[in-house]
Amino acid sequence: MTERLEQYAILLDIILIDRIPDPALKDRKTLITLHWKPRARILRWPGLCLGAVVMSYFGVLSYPQPAFAYHTSYRQFDVWSDRPIDAGISTVLDDATRRMSTSELYSSDQKFRVFFCNATWRLGLYALFQTKVGGMVYSWLTPNIYIRNSVIAENRIVSPRKGPMRDAAHRPLSYFIAHEATHVMQARAFGRFYLPFYPTWLNEGYADYVGKAGDFDIADNIRLLKANDPALDYQQSRLYRGYHLDVAWLMDTCGMSIRSIYAHPPSEKEIIKVLKTENPNCALARTN
Repeated sequence: MTERLEQYAILLDIILIDRIPDPALKDRKTLITLHWKPRARILRWPGLCLGAVVMSYFGVLSYPQPAFAYHTSYRQFDVWSDRPIDAGISTVLDDATRRMSTSELYSSDQKFRVFFCNATWRLGLYALFQTKVGGMVYSWLTPNIYIRNSVIAENRIVSPRKGPMRDAAHRPLSYFIAHEATHVMQARAFGRFYLPFYPTWLNEGYADYVGKAGDFDIADNIRLLKANDPALDYQQSRLYRGYHLDVAWLMDTCGMSIRSIYAHPPSEKEIIKVLKTENPNCALARTN
């Protein structure tokens, strides 16, 4: 105990007075040892326990099947749910496939796992405590797709907020499945550990582009952008319409492929700047 107090006294002297009390302690290794060794012993067990909790949680996210009582398979999809799965799931998945197949990243041999979390607590558990989302996938960790409480027979999710769901006409349940499946395809095409480092506007804009499968008016949304409509500002609307416009304009107007955009992503600020001009020029976007 006396030795420990002496060590802390030396460290306190160094911290408060900014000097080394004894020439013999000038060796950097000695100072580091004095500073960290006592703390390492104190923090070892809490650190190990925290690490075990984190690893266990990642295990739950990676292999959630035992927590879902109902399962069915349909074409490329394995579907699990915490409630009985309506027979209309085949129609929903057919429509999701139609949307996904518009992507050059899609192939019919890819497999997808979808988990319906009808209980709010279950969605929070698997969506990293985000209970207001329509769907979620952490493609850098696992390809599992988590979807919130849904009415499969009506091809819709239950709105996570009070009142009607935003942009509901363009975002049925099949949209959310296709959107999240696109993130899985992005991870497979560009590397799951690299995907989080690509621009958000590109990752989410392309997922919205595929999810809506062409149900998007570029000219009308450019008009809204120029008018500073909040629907195109994600922070205000929580919609990906603005990001979608960036991607749709590059691909459908400028003729760029999604792979070429990912190879050299333009600056979103420059894209918006070009789109707000009187005659948006694709060449300007390609050079920025």
